[in-house]
Amino acid sequence: MKILKNILFIILLGGTLLALTAALLMPKGFYDDLLYPKTHTASQPSSLAKPIKTTQLIKPQARDTQVASKPPAFQQVKAEPARLNSQVEVIEGMDWRLPSYAKRSKNGGLISETAGASDYVRGDFHIVRWDKTNPSSGQYNFTELQRALDRAPNQQILLRPEIYSRCEAPAWALKQLRHTQHGSLIFWDSQYAGIVEPFIKALANFVRKNPQVIGVQLGIGDGEYRGDCKNFALKDGWGEFNMNPQELKEAETNFGFTPEKLESSTKKIVNVFANAFGANVSKLVFNNLEQFSWNAIAEPYNQRIPVIAKYVLDKGIGARDGQVEHWMRYMHRILGMQVKPANNGTCSLDMDERVADRFSTRYWGTENEFYGDLDYVRAEHGSYQNQAYRFLISSLRGLQMRRNYSLIFARGMEKLDHPVYKTQEFLRYLDKTMGKLKNDTPDAFILLGERYVADYRLAAEYPERKACQVKDRVAFRSFGRWITETSDSKPAMRINMPASDKLWGQGYYLPQGIDYEYAARSSQAFSFNLNDQLTKTRCNGDCPVEVKVTYLDSQQSKLSIQTDNKKTAALATKGDGKLRTATFRINLTPSHNNQADFKLIANINPVNLMLLRVNFLQQ
Repeated sequence: MKILKNILFIILLGGTLLALTAALLMPKGFYDDLLYPKTHTASQPSSLAKPIKTTQLIKPQARDTQVASKPPAFQQVKAEPARLNSQVEVIEGMDWRLPSYAKRSKNGGLISETAGASDYVRGDFHIVRWDKTNPSSGQYNFTELQRALDRAPNQQILLRPEIYSRCEAPAWALKQLRHTQHGSLIFWDSQYAGIVEPFIKALANFVRKNPQVIGVQLGIGDGEYRGDCKNFALKDGWGEFNMNPQELKEAETNFGFTPEKLESSTKKIVNVFANAFGANVSKLVFNNLEQFSWNAIAEPYNQRIPVIAKYVLDKGIGARDGQVEHWMRYMHRILGMQVKPANNGTCSLDMDERVADRFSTRYWGTENEFYGDLDYVRAEHGSYQNQAYRFLISSLRGLQMRRNYSLIFARGMEKLDHPVYKTQEFLRYLDKTMGKLKNDTPDAFILLGERYVADYRLAAEYPERKACQVKDRVAFRSFGRWITETSDSKPAMRINMPASDKLWGQGYYLPQGIDYEYAARSSQAFSFNLNDQLTKTRCNGDCPVEVKVTYLDSQQSKLSIQTDNKKTAALATKGDGKLRTATFRINLTPSHNNQADFKLIANINPVNLMLLRVNFLQQ
């Protein structure tokens, strides 16, 4: 036994000495690079892997490995003068860093109905029950609400008065009102507006005394419960100004509802709110400007919505949409959407700046809530693994539509993260970019790819979409905020959204037979034009900026930014199939004539470009 032990000791000692010898022979910096990976620059040599022929996106890791135990700190970039031909910084995945001066907007941010991280949750959401705050006719008690506001004096507040369901109506009012089988109050009855008016006036007075209230939802109809009013879990209506076809049939048959009554009664209720809120009318949030119902029964009602929408907006009232999770929804001129024909059978989705300016001081919000490892989320939007991508694209669409507030489910976002999309850093980016205007935005962006919308969704408003229409679909190559793009590019980076995974919740607008989109475009040259009003406001002569290029590194190439006749240092890509972001610092001299301000050039092979951001380094 002793001999055996001696032999084992000699073997172990020899192995240890061999390992130490190998370690001493390793090149300098080997362990630093292994334990603390660095970004690489254009001036540093990098090994080039064999090009990847396909353009597959990196798949999310399993939930238990992708979630950080603590949200990463949100880094900001020190605002320093840019230098053309300076080194190019590259990081793995997406880069959401902003200039150091970037702060929250006073008129925008993320709002949650559950507690969330204070460094990105800007506001709190509160329901105001009619029966609890107006228990007797002429008596109002907002004490509980006031206490909630006082406990969070630095938070902005969004309110939703519940005045549309029998389950939230006070007993004294319910005696004078009718309701549908499932509890929605008959808002087109002549007495409804008069009964709710005193309560709306009292609420408006409360808002005047509490300037931290930045929004009050104007809900009409949609007050259903699936059962006992005492069980909040059975609540199925949120005042979202809609009816499903069965409810609409009941309303017509049993309560004399007509398209004419929809329009006239809605205008009457809108007047009650607008008159009560007066100077705070821009804080009112109309809950739905898109469609009232669907199927054939809905057509005459939906035809009234544009008239109602114009009436609401002409009153100075704000609005919100409720499902930006369907990121290619909300294609309407009244919302400022422009369909601009491009090339290669595609169009860009642009924002009418006149519309953006008109609504910039109103509550102009959206909701992006279907996230978290929850049964009801998976039932509608598919697997947990698709959520980081969904939140990224839908949130960028919200910014493109200039939605200054977004309601999120913070509890569902706490553990959502991704090694490539960096969801936790992205949340903090949104906190500092939502609600920004041309005079104070820290950045501008454009998202590329190819996304398809069923033609019938656009046919009534956009005859120009024929330039990018193929059979039953319209192809959109890009959308962004204050940047447009031109190129002879092709779609790249296919993202599959199979029916087996609920189409990732995108069935509302996807053409039949399409269960995918492209997240990038491939070309050797992209031209970019910054909005002229933006650059005239932000750039006095030379404009120091950072151009952040997010690309799928699928082929060996050399990337550079070109302005006029100058080029930055070239970045040699690796071709290893990973998503990366390169940062080029340049002094930009904007054209101010709706021409290209700079170009992204890819020598040798095309680059698959997903996202381009411009950080303005001077405040």
